[in-house]
Amino acid sequence: MSDLILVSENIYLGVGEKTISGFIAIKDGLIEHVGTMSELPNYSGKKIDLGSKLIMPGLHDAHLHFFMSGLYAQPSVLVSDSDTSEEECVLKLREIENLVPHDEWMIGTGWNHPNWDKPDLPTKKSLDAIYPDRPVVMVAGDCHTLWINSCGMNKLGIDKNTQDIPGGFIMRDKNGEPTGTFHEAWATSLFRKIYDFSEEKILGFYKDFIHILNSYGITSVCDMSIMAVPGLDFIRDDIFEQLEKNGELTVRVHMYPTMTHGLERPLAMREKYQGPMLFCNGVKHFFDGVSGCHTAFLKEPYANAYFPGDVGKTTVPPEEMRSLFFEAYENDFSFRVHTIGDQAIHLMIDYALEAKKKFGEKPHLHHTLEHLENFQEEDITRLATSGLTASVQPAHVLFTVAGVERDLGPKRTPLMWPFRSLLDANNHLAFGTDSPVVDVNPFYGIYNAVTRQSASSGTPVGGWHPEQKITPAEAISAYTAGAAYAANADKLYGTLETGKFADIAVMDKNIICPDTPEDILSSKCVMTLVGGKIVWEDK
Repeated sequence: MSDLILVSENIYLGVGEKTISGFIAIKDGLIEHVGTMSELPNYSGKKIDLGSKLIMPGLHDAHLHFFMSGLYAQPSVLVSDSDTSEEECVLKLREIENLVPHDEWMIGTGWNHPNWDKPDLPTKKSLDAIYPDRPVVMVAGDCHTLWINSCGMNKLGIDKNTQDIPGGFIMRDKNGEPTGTFHEAWATSLFRKIYDFSEEKILGFYKDFIHILNSYGITSVCDMSIMAVPGLDFIRDDIFEQLEKNGELTVRVHMYPTMTHGLERPLAMREKYQGPMLFCNGVKHFFDGVSGCHTAFLKEPYANAYFPGDVGKTTVPPEEMRSLFFEAYENDFSFRVHTIGDQAIHLMIDYALEAKKKFGEKPHLHHTLEHLENFQEEDITRLATSGLTASVQPAHVLFTVAGVERDLGPKRTPLMWPFRSLLDANNHLAFGTDSPVVDVNPFYGIYNAVTRQSASSGTPVGGWHPEQKITPAEAISAYTAGAAYAANADKLYGTLETGKFADIAVMDKNIICPDTPEDILSSKCVMTLVGGKIVWEDK
């Protein structure tokens, strides 16, 4: 007898372009059988007839930052990405000023200066004018830059004499005084001092975020290191372990701590976390920054170069990244690397091809490049031959089109986020959100990939570089089977097959074959199962 049987006219197995009519039998947390209606009489157990609702594999966010996502979902944090100016951004802080004790950090996030009417970096002056005596930190939408007022800098012990650190820099005026923005490694190094919360509070916002994930049909995630500073990656395995012990962890978590020489923490975590809810089989590092601040590493200078030869920069020397990659490869860790600029991507492909020759084929390792915003044309094919997976966040495509076009110019934008070209070249494609950089709602990203239009405005009509559109089935497969592959979990889940975990999402409509792309945006998850247990129902 099966523990549960789900019946529907529309079942998407995770591959292909069509749904089938039939049932999923579940026993002991696993998929016992996927069958057609003619086989249903052979199975007994509790049946749930879902009519024409879509049964599909549980969604897997292949790239998010759990700590930050849970924190930013709290009502005491201001999240706004629609501001059109520095001044508007500061004024919106009034929405939370009475929710935060005067001596604690006021936290805002989501600002994106390339989208402002005057696309200049903000300064402490605008914050100081309204909040001269309480600490304020504003986190850029891409999480690579912090904007802090004078009171906040005093609290952190930062002044004119504070020196830059490797991989990061402080913006300064002509007299050397910090203007209020902290970039790359400098920004991320400050998070731990600012986000100094009690374990009780952290457990609370982790539980809240798990509930949000399950409500979208998300059954697994990759929690990625937020920074390349050892010990400051915000991969809180202790919190996850406590939640699992309490029976409150209803999403599978693949943890990717910072890659360091010696691999002390990753080795200890791999020994300890091998499922079924917590996994550690890989590591994370950063090779460059972001295009909006000209810290993504390019082959040719930025179209709006800040200075002659402005191609951005790597966060670590290329030879150091090569050495880190080889060490991970040799020790059987999947290596996931932040690469946004085309030259960062190009070099990582070189290293992957070299590692295969040096250490031999290791098909059990699924290394990924993360973000991959712009390509040198030949690297789309080279990526496939290298064995690297493209882990991409499609909601980024329409995040700041005007800024992207300004930064890279018309010759390079056709090869930005080239989903169609990547699939046609037989690349593995994994989708996620990079939450909290964008909303964790997976259907925004699926819509973006299918239409190349903004989920909020529907623009540009016809899509931005529409030749790179993919089908709904391809997008959902990237969010299920593709993401499971990136996490080295494709033998455990990601498709609906006998013997795999019964991690399942049920949608109110068939978004594999939607009447219009807008049906993807309006769709709702009505039921989520993890290991055959219902963890979310829309009642």
